[in-house]
Amino acid sequence: MPLLRLMSLLICLLLLASCNSTRLAYNNLGWLINWKVSDFIPLNSAQKTWLSEEVKAHQAWHCSTEIPRYRPMLANLQSTLATNELDADQLMNQIPQLEPAVDRLLLEVAPTMAELFKQLDETQLSALKANLTDQHQEMYKKFAAPDLATQAKERSERLEKRLDRWLGRLTEAQRARVALWSAEMEDQNRIWLDNRQHWQRQLLVTLEQRGTAEDFNDKIIQLLVERERYWTDDFIQRSEINTLAGAQMLADLVNMATDAQRTRMAEQFAKLDRDLQQMQCEPSSSQT
Repeated sequence: MPLLRLMSLLICLLLLASCNSTRLAYNNLGWLINWKVSDFIPLNSAQKTWLSEEVKAHQAWHCSTEIPRYRPMLANLQSTLATNELDADQLMNQIPQLEPAVDRLLLEVAPTMAELFKQLDETQLSALKANLTDQHQEMYKKFAAPDLATQAKERSERLEKRLDRWLGRLTEAQRARVALWSAEMEDQNRIWLDNRQHWQRQLLVTLEQRGTAEDFNDKIIQLLVERERYWTDDFIQRSEINTLAGAQMLADLVNMATDAQRTRMAEQFAKLDRDLQQMQCEPSSSQT
């Protein structure tokens, strides 16, 4: 399950090198754009060829335009995390710096997704609907059906796993703090899944208009980029509360960090910075 907005931004940025190379971000952009299409939509050969070329262009843009932005972002994040007595506000202040990177990426790929959706025939759209329904049922069974105590335990385990590369094994005090945060999330799994399904329903309604609506591409881009406009009321109400709770928990974990954990975190930042420096990207065509 995706974590809270703040935690997603911070941890996803930290996990940029989670597969031993920062090049993960560049190489896996193709996966993001394809949106695991093969799992949801059976594309024909012409669509696959077209999408492949679009992916190459997006990868070139990402590598030449976005990757260079990551080093100062990471340096600023590292400096913040090294602060004595880190507090939630300092982490919250990272959001305006990190969110634009996500928005730029979505804005870049959204027109491609809109064009791909416009090409779908009725069979492909039916397959998409069925696959989204199946996935929702599977995710509900995994994340929302268990009792709240089980959900909290599994949420804690997922976060501990994400933090392991940066802090190593958490201390008992840190694990207790994660468990407290997770318990406070209560029914967040269901709220998140309901919100996700709500967005998907709006997407499918828009896809039904792909052959008739003159503003179809604009509607798809809005769904992908201006995503908060399509959140449920429950999710909106819980979002700010949960974001602050996540920031407070992360600040506490860093303040509890042992010397060994701080050393490990500094080493991971240094490795990530080296990886970014070593990446060689050709300028995108739009910049030449």
